[in-house]
Amino acid sequence: MGNLMNWSALRLPRPLESAGSAEKIREALAASTILLWQEGNLRVPLLHMSEPLAEALQRARLQRRIRFGFEDIAGRLAAEKKGIDSLRQKMTSQEQNRVSRLLLFSGDGAQRLYRHIGQILIEHRRRLLGCRLDTDSKTLGKLLGAGSVGIKVILVEHKDAVSDVLRALVDGRE
Repeated sequence: MGNLMNWSALRLPRPLESAGSAEKIREALAASTILLWQEGNLRVPLLHMSEPLAEALQRARLQRRIRFGFEDIAGRLAAEKKGIDSLRQKMTSQEQNRVSRLLLFSGDGAQRLYRHIGQILIEHRRRLLGCRLDTDSKTLGKLLGAGSVGIKVILVEHKDAVSDVLRALVDGRE
């Protein structure tokens, strides 16, 4: 399976492609990658929890565009995939693969969690981009208003929110 992501060919949400920031974002994603779990061979971008990124996540949270909890996320993606699969039969292949969801996770999960994340990333690879945050679940929970409850996995689920979060990766880098 190797590294299933060819970063240079990654199709980002349309607003980013048209704004011309897609290339920079692809470079930022490819710049730092990490093995999803030790025995695996799946590499994911490692994102630095910068100020712009933290703000983008908080905005997405306020807009109710962030989903928490692994079971909930997996169920949601599976339900959406059914709808997309039936739609896809009517579409040209050109239309298909574009990132529209982000799966972000903390660095302090168990190996088992990362293996599950890997399965989800592979199953939904046409539209789901998974990235590890260089932060722990407590910090992520605090950032997203969950108090002292740790949050290990979140799904950013609207293309505008996804664009906003990805744009934050290159904000302030110019």
